Amino acid sequence: MRKWLLIALLSACAVLNVSAQYDAHFTHYWKMQNFYNPAGAGFDRQMTIYAAYSNQLTGFEGNPKTMLINIDTPIPFIKSDHNLGLGVVNDEIGKFSNQHLYLNYAYGFKLFKGRFVIGAQIGLVNSSFENKDLDFGGENNDPAFPSGNADGNNFDVGAGLLYQHKYFYVGASGLHLNAPLIEMGEKNEIRIDPYLNFMAGGNIPLKNPLFSIQPSLQVMTDFVAWRADITGKATYSYNGKEFFGGVTYSPTTSVALFLGVEMMNITLSYGYELFTSGVGAAYGNHDIYLGYKIDLGTFKKGKNKHNSIRILQ
Repeated sequence: MRKWLLIALLSACAVLNVSAQYDAHFTHYWKMQNFYNPAGAGFDRQMTIYAAYSNQLTGFEGNPKTMLINIDTPIPFIKSDHNLGLGVVNDEIGKFSNQHLYLNYAYGFKLFKGRFVIGAQIGLVNSSFENKDLDFGGENNDPAFPSGNADGNNFDVGAGLLYQHKYFYVGASGLHLNAPLIEMGEKNEIRIDPYLNFMAGGNIPLKNPLFSIQPSLQVMTDFVAWRADITGKATYSYNGKEFFGGVTYSPTTSVALFLGVEMMNITLSYGYELFTSGVGAAYGNHDIYLGYKIDLGTFKKGKNKHNSIRILQ
């Protein structure tokens, strides 16, 4: 059995048996509330556009690679707290390829000196399998795999809650709540089981106003498997620029380090996750985050109104 067949088998196990792994885990999860929670749309109260890339188990042929592009924004022409988010994910794992297109809507209102948000998500999930170049060890066909290329898709829904305060946030969401079943040909199918996601974080100012600490926590579970991430992030702010770095610990799984900068509304950060068990530190995950924020204040009606020079003529 060649390595490609092994990769395909591992891919099938990852997709079919561990639903929490259908959505990739990113080292920069604390910057991506709107990906893990529909109520996170409009989280920064600005239009936010970002891309995230994760190259996992680096060094293995056919290793997982995930690309995410997301845009979310408050709706500037409506006085109430309405927000929208749109994202697309492309996930490649061996001979499998998964795509997820989603639309988030979030409505917020003031509560206990903070902001409470209710969010909903609708989307489309698609999976495909490429049979090309597979070697079944002398067998012409293996009933466990499609005889040719195969793909399928289905409707997907999610929901979430979020509470934001000046110094902290806490949220919970359920994704793939309808447990979409993706039929790939006549004999093969993939069921995406629902899973829950919990995320919390805070901002701790220090005596030196140039420094601050932002702890965060994420827990993901499908009630069969689970993963927890505990992050400590330190930020240095100077002259309109922010330099940050930190470490994330996932019990029994990994340790991740990240370093980044934010200036002129652009955020760039790189992280590396090394596994504390299994394949070890040499075959870790590379994670890159690139984001841009747009202040929507220019869309609001101000008190200083000016007549058009063309009209005055």
